[in-house]
Amino acid sequence: MSRKIAYLRNFLPLIGLTLFAYIIWRAGIHNILKVLIKMNSFYLFLAFIIFIPRIFISTYKWQMIAKKQGIDVDLLYMVKINLIGLFYGTITPLWIGDAIRIFYLKEKSKKSMGKCMSNFVIDQLIEFFSLFILAIIGSVLLINIFPKLFTTLLVIFVTILAIVLLLKNGKIGRKFFSLVYGFILPQKFRNKIKDYSNEFYKDMPSLKFLMIPLLIEIFSYSLFFLQIYIVAIALHIYAPLTAFLFIYPVASLIGQIPITISGFGTRESALIKLFSIYEIDASKIVALSLTSYVITFLIPALIGMYYSFRIKLKFE
Repeated sequence: MSRKIAYLRNFLPLIGLTLFAYIIWRAGIHNILKVLIKMNSFYLFLAFIIFIPRIFISTYKWQMIAKKQGIDVDLLYMVKINLIGLFYGTITPLWIGDAIRIFYLKEKSKKSMGKCMSNFVIDQLIEFFSLFILAIIGSVLLINIFPKLFTTLLVIFVTILAIVLLLKNGKIGRKFFSLVYGFILPQKFRNKIKDYSNEFYKDMPSLKFLMIPLLIEIFSYSLFFLQIYIVAIALHIYAPLTAFLFIYPVASLIGQIPITISGFGTRESALIKLFSIYEIDASKIVALSLTSYVITFLIPALIGMYYSFRIKLKFE
């Protein structure tokens, strides 16, 4: 069974990457290069600068959750391991590499593996639901053009939320997370899964408390899409700011489908469809997606790679 899971995990990203290659071929490499050559470097620099407050705001939200769980780590260190997680996430299928934050957090805080896993999962869920909320708002703006999109996203959102609330029940959740741990953890840790599951539910933050981190992350995501809006200006692509704050999240959410690496292929397909209402050429959309990836993910990931060499991690 584990071999089949490993095979599936390695195979799925090829679907999205194949789709991405096809989109580039259809848009035309020459056309994409023409868009990139005309880019305004000042706006690109401005877009990147916004990443600095964004990473601190997002990490502060993560620290809030950690402190509520009794995990006390200083903000600057958490920013560094957040960047490290970004680096490993961008180079691994399904963003599994981001889970390395668990081990850095455990080593620094000296807390249990289960509690650090709980913190990571909660933080990931907050990010996911924040993006989902922005996408649902975007689907409302698109309701006249894509009438089924709002209903589809809302049903999926409610379903996932119901599952998460169900898993908040310790008895059900322990069985589920035992399977998850077996999927993401190295072999040497798997014999301790039961202990991790028990620790997972200790000091679990209330839903009321998590509303504040959720709002903070929504603001952080808004800065993320503002970055992309400025990148679009740099590439002489013009669409309303609201399109990037609410419609772009729909494409980003579709990019979360685990059949690619970093959303390549699925995200561009959705963007071409959604931004067709502004009559933006496919080559410009691909250029925007690639440039935005460099500004919002690749450069920060390289900073994370630097810190991964600076901060030594011991798997104990």
